[in-house]
Amino acid sequence: MSKAQTVDIPLRVIERLQGVFAELEQALSPYRSDFLARMYRARASDLEGKGRSLAEVKRHFQKSH
Repeated sequence: MSKAQTVDIPLRVIERLQGVFAELEQALSPYRSDFLARMYRARASDLEGKGRSLAEVKRHFQKSH
């Protein structure tokens, strides 16, 4: 019963969006590799059950301040 819906998008809009994405990627590139590596390590650690709970992290920071 559903009809496929399409929208015509002018080529200039798509080209502009590609330019914006390229600029954003370039702006973030100095930070991306290190940040992503840390996030992947943190996620792997979490999946292995090695991460700390939020309550543990809160206690740690409350003690140090």
